[in-house]
Amino acid sequence: MSDQNQIFVISEEVSLIGELVSAARQLNNDGFSTIAAVVIGDQSDVQRVGSFAVDQIYWIEQVPEGYLVEDVFLTLWELVNQHKPTVVLIGATTSGRLICGRLAARLDVSAITDVRSFEQVKDGLAARHMIFAGGAERLERPRRLPVLFTIAKGQFEADIVQSHTAPQVIPVPFRLPEKRAILRERKDLPPLSVNLAEAKRVICLGRGIAHQEDVAQVEQLAQVLGAEIACTRPLSEGLGWLPRERYIGISGAYIKSDLYLGLGVSGQVQHTIGITNARVVVAVNRDPDAPIFKQADYGIVADLYEVVPALIQGLHEA
Repeated sequence: MSDQNQIFVISEEVSLIGELVSAARQLNNDGFSTIAAVVIGDQSDVQRVGSFAVDQIYWIEQVPEGYLVEDVFLTLWELVNQHKPTVVLIGATTSGRLICGRLAARLDVSAITDVRSFEQVKDGLAARHMIFAGGAERLERPRRLPVLFTIAKGQFEADIVQSHTAPQVIPVPFRLPEKRAILRERKDLPPLSVNLAEAKRVICLGRGIAHQEDVAQVEQLAQVLGAEIACTRPLSEGLGWLPRERYIGISGAYIKSDLYLGLGVSGQVQHTIGITNARVVVAVNRDPDAPIFKQADYGIVADLYEVVPALIQGLHEA
């Protein structure tokens, strides 16, 4: 059976499904007929996905606790192969990337990864996506359909449609593969101290911060401004001044905040790719030729050690 012009959205992270549905709705306006979400979870996950604008939910039931990607792939492949959607959108998580690669190989179809937006071109659907580890973008059109796309968190705004008709829920039996890896142990990571993807205001520190103890003054500014502290990769993975969840960039967080304030951030593309969806970008840097100014809505060529105290004082007096 073939569901012509149907879009499938797949992610093991229910929160990401809402963003994938928003991307699918953009394509839905370009002539695709229905949107179907694939849920790997329990009844509460199905109800949550039902608040998004989907027409159908394929609920993979009775997936064992602590399942591996390899365990669920067979069921996913059979589902996609049966219905043959024209487009499949997959969350660009670690598991999602594995699923995308395996599906593309098994179905013998194209896959375009790390998509940021879609466009209609003369010859059909095209996707703008990141290449060279975020160092560049390319607009690429698949030679033929169907096609798979992976989409990173934060690229599309999740919409909850209050008046949407309840979607049809279709149970899908889980099939355990005959040969499978066995999970022997699982250790939880420490809970994240911040979710930058949901922050409304973000202050980001770059290499312009000279000493670790100087972060305390920026934290004062963040408290007054009601902002979260973030950083570039060198401050997190190189110097260890801030935890990894506060790092913005190609292999870190993508933000969509109302305000991004960069202090001493040079603006290398591996970082700025993570702030593309910020509504207002303000940059403070002593170097007038710093690349960050090309992306900034407001630029201040000054020493951050002069700007930060002035901002704290000004906000206290306001």
